[in-house]
Amino acid sequence: MNRSLLILLTLLPLATLAQQAKVKSFTFEKVATINFSAPTEDWDINLVNVEAPAPGSNSLRAQLLEKKRQIMQQYPARSASLKTAAGPGPIVGNSFQGNAFQGVPNDNDMAISNDSVIVSVTNSRVHIYNGETEAQLIFRSLSNIASPLQVSGSKFDPKVVYDPNADRFVLVFLNGFTWGTSWIIIGFSQTNDPTGEWNLYKLYGNPLDNETWSDYPVIGISEKDLFIGINTFTNGSTNNSGFTESCLWQIGLKEGYVGFDLVTRYYHDILPQSKMIFNITPIQTGDRPSGEDMFLLSNRNTDAQNDTIFLLEVTGRVSSPNTELLVHTLTTDQPYVLPVPAKQANGHWFDTNDSRVLGGYIQGEKLHFVQSCTSPTTGRASIFYGIIERFRANNPSISSQIITEDGMDFGYPNISWSGQFEGDEESIISFNHSSETVWGGFSAVHVDGNFEASERVLIKAGESIVNVLSDSIERWGDYSGTQRVYDDNGVVWAVGSFGNGNNGHGTWIAELRSPEMSTGVSDEILALNQLVFPNPFKENLVVEFELKQATFLRLELFDMAGRSVKLLLEDRIKAGKNRLSFNAAFLPAGSYILKGTSADGSIVSEKLVKR
Repeated sequence: MNRSLLILLTLLPLATLAQQAKVKSFTFEKVATINFSAPTEDWDINLVNVEAPAPGSNSLRAQLLEKKRQIMQQYPARSASLKTAAGPGPIVGNSFQGNAFQGVPNDNDMAISNDSVIVSVTNSRVHIYNGETEAQLIFRSLSNIASPLQVSGSKFDPKVVYDPNADRFVLVFLNGFTWGTSWIIIGFSQTNDPTGEWNLYKLYGNPLDNETWSDYPVIGISEKDLFIGINTFTNGSTNNSGFTESCLWQIGLKEGYVGFDLVTRYYHDILPQSKMIFNITPIQTGDRPSGEDMFLLSNRNTDAQNDTIFLLEVTGRVSSPNTELLVHTLTTDQPYVLPVPAKQANGHWFDTNDSRVLGGYIQGEKLHFVQSCTSPTTGRASIFYGIIERFRANNPSISSQIITEDGMDFGYPNISWSGQFEGDEESIISFNHSSETVWGGFSAVHVDGNFEASERVLIKAGESIVNVLSDSIERWGDYSGTQRVYDDNGVVWAVGSFGNGNNGHGTWIAELRSPEMSTGVSDEILALNQLVFPNPFKENLVVEFELKQATFLRLELFDMAGRSVKLLLEDRIKAGKNRLSFNAAFLPAGSYILKGTSADGSIVSEKLVKR
C-alpha cells in the first residue's frame, strides 16, 4: 500500500496568554463503595435512539453532513500516486473479541495494568479481562455500578485510565440528558485489582446552575491529578444543537484512591473573547504520567477547514492556589479538512463525526496528536497526525502528515508511544477502516523515527455491513482506545470496532508490538531464535546468537526505566553460533530488557522476567 506523507516544518510564534478561563472550586465527598465481584442482579438497562436526525434539522450533526457533502464535491474520491510506506507495521499479539454490545455506537475505550488486567468499556458496559489468557473476569453495566448513587437518567460515555504510579484504575461516565439529572460519576479502584472495591463519587453535571448538562467526556491524568474535558448543552437539546461551551474538571487523584473528599477545580468561560472552543482532550506523558502540569488540546473541529490548534496548559496541582489555565494559539502547517463519511457496501456509510483531537502523548519535547480529516489527495476519510516540537517553549515548530490509502476510509484514530527507551521516536496509531468493498474493521500503523508511517496492518477484518440506524449513515463508534503497557516497553494495547457479522457493531481488543523489537537486524546477525533462555528465569541465563561473519557486538542489560544494569559483552565475536551465559540470581525480581547492538548500529532486544 502507498501512503501520502505530507510533512512540512514551519517555525511559528507561540501566543502565550494570561489565564483565559474562570474557575470555581468544589469539594465532593465519597458517596458509595462498590465491589465489582460481589453477587448482584444486573438488569443491564440501556436506552438507544436509532432514528437519524430529521432532514433539514438544525442539529450540529445535520450541519456537519451538509459541510461534508460540499467537501466531497471539492475533494472527490480518486486514485492517487502516493509515497511508498516506510518500514514494517506493528506486530499483532494477543487479539480477541471484547464486549458483546447491542447499542449505537460502541464507544470503545480501555486501560491495562502492569499485571495485564484490562478494563474495557463501551457506551453502557464495563468488562474486565485477563490480557494474557483473554478470559473475561467480570462484567458490570453502568446502571448497575451507579445503583448506590440514587441518580435517575441514562448512564453513558464511559472512559477509563490506568495510573501506573499508584497502580490503580479510574473510571468516568455520565448520567442524564437534562440539567436536573446530569451528573459526572467517577470511580477510583482501591487496589490494583479492578474486580475488587471502588470508591464512587458524583460531580455536578450543571455546576454553574445555568440549566445546561454535560456530555462528551475525555479524560487523562498527570502525576497527581485527574482531568475531565466536557461539553455543555442547553436543556432539552439533542444532536449537539444546543452547544454552550467546553469546560474542564481538575481533580485530586490520591484523595479518590483512599476515599477522602475530592478537591476539584472547574474551568469555564475559556477564551471568552473568541468563539468558544469545542472539545478539550488531555494529553498524557507517553512513558508514564509525570509532573504536576497538564497539557490539553482543542481545535476548530466543526469547521469545514481550519488550521488552528489550541494548546491549553494547567500549571500546577488542583490544591495549589497559584494554578492557572493558560491558552496558547498555534497554526498548523497545513489545514485539516472535516472528514467525509466513510463508505460501506450497498451504498451505506459510516459517520466520521468532526475533526476533534482524539488522542495524543508527550515524549521529551514533542507532543504528538491525531484527529480525523479528509485527504485532499485521495478524497477519503483519513488521519491527521501532528507533532508540536518544543511545545513548552516560545518558538514551537509544527509538523504534520496525512495518513491515507487509495480506496479506503480511516476513522477514529488514537495513538500511543511505542518506544523502548528514552529518546526512541516511534508510535503506534490504531483506527477503524472501511470501504465500499471492505467491511468495517480495525487496523494500525507504526510510525518510525523519521515520522513516516508503515503499511497498514489488519488487526480485525469486518464480518458484515453495519446497519442499525434507520438511515444509510451509521454511527461508527466515535472513539477507539489505546495505551502502552508501562512496564513492557514497545508494547501497546488497543480497542476498536468491526462489523460483527450480524449487521451490528463488534469490539476487538489487541496487543500491538513495535516492529523495532524484532526488526532492524543487520546481515551480520543471522538468527536470534530463542535469544534468552530460560525466560522467565531465577538464576542462570543463556544467550544464543548466530553471526554470518565476525563482527563487533555489544550486549547490555537495562531496567524498564531505560537505565543500564550491566554491560555483559562488548567485543569482536567470531562467525557462526555463539553462546553467552551469566548468573543473574542476585537481580531483584522484575522485568528487564536485553539489548544487542551490532557493528553497523542495528539493534535487537528481548524482554526478560526475573522471578
